[in-house]
Amino acid sequence: MTPLNIQSAFRKTGIQPLSSIAIFAEKLITCEGFREANPVRKVAAMKGGKDAVLAFLNSKK
Repeated sequence: MTPLNIQSAFRKTGIQPLSSIAIFAEKLITCEGFREANPVRKVAAMKGGKDAVLAFLNSKK
């Protein structure tokens, strides 16, 4: 585990430099809980399926 190795891993995934197409927004929804004061809406969206998740993400913009 060297800094160069870690940086290389981020480049390989496409998240460094940042690429908005490397990881789809709906895959990152679990991260949204850390940005929510009340994560109930996030959990409801996750249980509601893909359309509910997309609506939740659009409401965050």
